[in-house]
Amino acid sequence: MKNLKTTLIILFVLCVFNPSNAQENSGFDIQNRNADGNYSASARAETSGITYTYNNGWSPSSPLSAATSLDDIIIESGTANITANTSCNILTVDPGAAIVIDSGVTLTTDAINLNSNSQQYSSLISDGTIVGTVTYKRYTSQIGTNDLISAPISGQLFPDFAALNLNLAASGTLRAFAPFDTSSGAYQNYDVLSNETTSIDAGMGYRAATTDGSALTFTGVARTDDVLDVVISDDTASGAWNLIGNPYPSYLDFDAFFALNKSQLNNTSYQAIYGYDGDLSNGWTVWNQATADSPAIVELIAPGQAFFVKAKSGGGLIDFTTAMRCTGSSDDFILGRASSSAHHGFIRLNSSSGSLEYSTDFYFNSNATQGFDPGYDSALYSAIPPAFSLYSHLVEGNSGTPFGVQSFDPDSMYNVVVPLGVNVNQGQETTFHILETDMPDDINIYLEDTANNSFTLLNTSDYVFTPNDNLTGTGRFYLRFSTTALSVVQSDFETIVIQADNKNKTININGQLHSETNTKLYDVNGRVILTDVLSANTSKQVIDVSHLSAGIYIIELNSNTSQRRVEKLIIN
Repeated sequence: MKNLKTTLIILFVLCVFNPSNAQENSGFDIQNRNADGNYSASARAETSGITYTYNNGWSPSSPLSAATSLDDIIIESGTANITANTSCNILTVDPGAAIVIDSGVTLTTDAINLNSNSQQYSSLISDGTIVGTVTYKRYTSQIGTNDLISAPISGQLFPDFAALNLNLAASGTLRAFAPFDTSSGAYQNYDVLSNETTSIDAGMGYRAATTDGSALTFTGVARTDDVLDVVISDDTASGAWNLIGNPYPSYLDFDAFFALNKSQLNNTSYQAIYGYDGDLSNGWTVWNQATADSPAIVELIAPGQAFFVKAKSGGGLIDFTTAMRCTGSSDDFILGRASSSAHHGFIRLNSSSGSLEYSTDFYFNSNATQGFDPGYDSALYSAIPPAFSLYSHLVEGNSGTPFGVQSFDPDSMYNVVVPLGVNVNQGQETTFHILETDMPDDINIYLEDTANNSFTLLNTSDYVFTPNDNLTGTGRFYLRFSTTALSVVQSDFETIVIQADNKNKTININGQLHSETNTKLYDVNGRVILTDVLSANTSKQVIDVSHLSAGIYIIELNSNTSQRRVEKLIIN
């Protein structure tokens, strides 16, 4: 009898505490979790958990107010709106997809995982409450290319961030994660020891690099408030350049950002934002007011995207507001928006050679002229263009500044000639082509090469050339907009660029002359100060004026084909 009683007790214990029964009764099984802590598909089936998927619509049904802490939610594409209190286990947002949490709504979850790749970013806009951890995996280029990024999630100390991201490029205790120090004009890489109490600040930009071109993981809180008064400095060492960035895990509308903050920026040639595009030519994508007015550009600043701005004299304060947040799926600083009545046309001209590329933009806008227009004409980030580059000079009032974006009045599209700056090494085969355009159909866009007296209609053809010598600056190439067909040179002097180089005490004449040309320099009293003969065998000519006193002078060019050009110069 005693043995029978003992046997029954053992059977009862085995039945109650059988592992398979425990699994069914508790609803989870540690052994069936994946490496990331999520349940496998088989475990999901056993626990009766549901995976709700959003692909511009819910499947198998809406999880709002219906999902439990056992269920997962995946946003694959489109924008999912959370309009009712909802609970779930893991919520994942794929690259290019978005989630919006309405005001007054609470989302309770173990974790929200926001993912990105090299071309698309997920987006989270929350006006409600999130109970749970938010993680943004922000794609970051590998070392050698580097990236300019910002923290889309707030509340992380740098050592915690570095420990979480073993793919962050390192050298000893230093990490490839660096703010731009305006007092020194240089990046300052963070150190896991000396920066042990340093927080990753909202609105600040960082230069970062991974070992393998993968994502950096930011964990913390998704901001639901405005990020105000981000200081930008006019420090001389940095040239007034400041690296700032999007503080939200969502896209920012550039138009709204620029309208609120442009008064804090340099109001001469740099009233714009400058985004590093990561190409091998050290190129920058430049957005200004002409960009905001154009329907040809996707004016979205990606989550975790940093960019440079140049501060006004005395410095300024930048504001990021929740009203700027928007959904999207575009790349960071890459070209496609609502039309403004001021906008009339746009082209992006591209030069390429092997893996190298460089582009420059032209807009036709009713707020612009052929001279300098603050906010519409923006200079290159670097005053000295890279060895492989493409830019333009002003049509009127040219001071020699290399522009990455130039705007003109609408009538100019029917007849304007733009000096192009081209930097290319000897023997480097280079191709010019129109990368983007929304010009009227009747506008012909020609590339003029004065070295061989040719016009190429870029609307239908690319132009390929290989220089015999290193090519720098303006004088050889011009971009012509016209409604008529061009086949011969209409005016040699029309495209000549005349500049006073006060640093080197010279007068520079850039452009191809097609016949011998005499030049005279007059003072303000009309007296001839010097004469010279310009050769038709070169597109760059220099006149030494180091012996002249500072003042206003008049230069006159006369060719043996009865062409004449007169221009005023200020020599300091």
